[in-house]
Amino acid sequence: MKPWQTLSSNALVEDRWIRLTADRCLLPDGKVIEPYYVLHERDWVHVFAQDDDGSVLVVRQFRYAAAALCVELPGGVIDEGESPLTAAKRELLEETGYAASEWISVGRMYANPARQTNSVHIYMARGLTQLTSQTLDESEDIEFEFASIAKVHEMIEHNQFSQALHVASFYRSLRALERGGA
Repeated sequence: MKPWQTLSSNALVEDRWIRLTADRCLLPDGKVIEPYYVLHERDWVHVFAQDDDGSVLVVRQFRYAAAALCVELPGGVIDEGESPLTAAKRELLEETGYAASEWISVGRMYANPARQTNSVHIYMARGLTQLTSQTLDESEDIEFEFASIAKVHEMIEHNQFSQALHVASFYRSLRALERGGA
């Protein structure tokens, strides 16, 4: 397969959070598509943090766009100039007050490669120690708890742990555990 070519790109929205472009694209068969909207976002991180008993640290927060209270893995946006691992450590500490002595990369996946440019980097964290209280961003109101693997499966079944990328990160982390990669 041949890639599409970008003939032009017009920024419609550009701020600290996102960049939305309307692109004019040339397909391999010679057809032109316009506008083709692309959402440019920074990469994200998800942290599968386990305590010594194997329970997973999960966070609960209100998600405005979906008007839903969601249970998720700790995580967030990778700041400019920050490595994915540094961002994972920062997000875990900010959202829960926990730090980890062991960090393992599980991999990365695209958020939505049809329309978005970013990907999600997944890390497992072990050897947890609570160092401090939460230091949340102005828009965050986060509760956290440890949940057994079975409890997270139950939350997925009942649409409480329902963000597709967090579900995928959870299962990729479980698969890494099964393979002995962590």
